[in-house]
Amino acid sequence: MNSLVLRKIARDRDLPGKYAVASAPARPMPAQKPARLRRKGPVFWAMLALLVLAADFALALLAWLAVDLVMN
Repeated sequence: MNSLVLRKIARDRDLPGKYAVASAPARPMPAQKPARLRRKGPVFWAMLALLVLAADFALALLAWLAVDLVMN
């Protein structure tokens, strides 16, 4: 590497030591409130229940077909 590059790297590393970084304001920042989840309506829960029932039915059907295949 070029000695000029090495000097620039060394100078850049010394910058935080030479200059004080401005600290945060004296007053404490208010604690952020956690994000509240928006309340979902009954339609969402009904759709979710139907999705779970459909997945359960599909798995039961696959199990039925697998047992039928093994038994025959």
